[in-house]
Amino acid sequence: MAQDWVNPIVKNDSDYWQLISRLESGRAAVLKRMVEGASLEEVMNLLCEKAEIYNPLMKCSVLRLDATDQTLHPLASVSLPKRYCDALEGLQIGQGVGSCGTAAFSAERVIVEDINTHPYWSQYKELALDAGLQACWSEPVIGSAGRVLGTFAMYYSEPCAPVKEDLKFIETSARLAAVVFEHVEMQNQLKQANDQLSRTVDERNKQLEALNHDLNQLLTRQEVERHKSVNTERATVTKKLLSGFAHEVNTPIGIATTSVSYAGQQAKELLADIEAGRLTRGAAVETLKAILESASLCEESLNKTAALIAQFREIDAAQAENTENRFCMVEFLDDLKATIDNRGLDLSFDVESPAGIECHSKTALWQVLNQLIDNSIEHGFCPEKHGSIGIHVAKLPQGIVINYQDDGCGIEKAKRKDVFEPFFSTQRNSGRVGLGLNVIYNTIVNVYNGKVRLLDSPVGVRYEIILLD
Repeated sequence: MAQDWVNPIVKNDSDYWQLISRLESGRAAVLKRMVEGASLEEVMNLLCEKAEIYNPLMKCSVLRLDATDQTLHPLASVSLPKRYCDALEGLQIGQGVGSCGTAAFSAERVIVEDINTHPYWSQYKELALDAGLQACWSEPVIGSAGRVLGTFAMYYSEPCAPVKEDLKFIETSARLAAVVFEHVEMQNQLKQANDQLSRTVDERNKQLEALNHDLNQLLTRQEVERHKSVNTERATVTKKLLSGFAHEVNTPIGIATTSVSYAGQQAKELLADIEAGRLTRGAAVETLKAILESASLCEESLNKTAALIAQFREIDAAQAENTENRFCMVEFLDDLKATIDNRGLDLSFDVESPAGIECHSKTALWQVLNQLIDNSIEHGFCPEKHGSIGIHVAKLPQGIVINYQDDGCGIEKAKRKDVFEPFFSTQRNSGRVGLGLNVIYNTIVNVYNGKVRLLDSPVGVRYEIILLD
């Protein structure tokens, strides 16, 4: 204890405990400045200042190791001559290169009791003696992963050897320096991650703007190239469609914004853990992972927006088909049945006067009937995913009528009036957009100048589709 400790300010046990109290207070001040965001140099200089309370005869310094070129660089000292510190700038570490160069190289403590005679100082003896230094004890500053970050050194103006308390002090000081180094490094990494997240969000926003521009051009082209007049009902539907689309686009954008906000909250919690003394490297890594996950969620939301636009492109492609191409309904329905035989469905169809019924715009009708089949599977037959579907085709004076029906669970009566509205879905929570029946409605109206109705049915659903030549 104090009686075995050679220290000019410690005369008895009372002095010893007073000194310990001052040292602990000083270390607390160092940590406080660290979490307040002071620069690395400022915090390390405060560490040196508080450390020299330990022994008025001591001068201490902190050197930073550049791991890339293996050189030391003065970071902090409050009492060493400036010319001495400047001379150490860029010192290449190695075995026998002074106390600090050897400590950084070997990752072990180096005690030089007399600079005048020790071989490690043969090249630097005159530099040290000129600065009034004759003893140097250096402790490597080692991070939690075993990586050497720098050195903490104690100098004396007379040759001297450390006692047990000296070794304990230099080790504790180096550990505190390691905490400061790693905290600043972690803050820099967090800032880089936040900067990267911001850049990612900015890039995705630019992509979204480009996609919205493409969408506007697409809708404009559809309007210009439309060869049929649009009545009041179609104009109203288009307005609702665009309004709903804008809402659906805003949803993933909102998720992306929330992801960015969450990343910021994670950063605040990290700082709170630091202030509370709970910070561990593992916790910091997990926080950074959470930030990166937020960036991934942001990207996923913007990709969803791109998928919406792609769906609009498919609608445009179907409606732009050449209406002069005609096909036989029997062959068409045979092909349709062949494509769904492996989906657990029982599809039957009949065509009145098979040889005499033809239709135009095959791709558009294929899209309409496939969408109805998908709706039956996902909404009518869920969760079994199988059931019976009937398709019946009859000739009209100026076109054809198709009756589509299934034996699924049907649609609630209160919801039937809204089924053709854009973005209507009975499974909104499952992530479905709700464009299917609206696409069917617009395709039938715009491509075939026809109409579609949802009729009352005792079992399942029944649609009446009229297609005009």
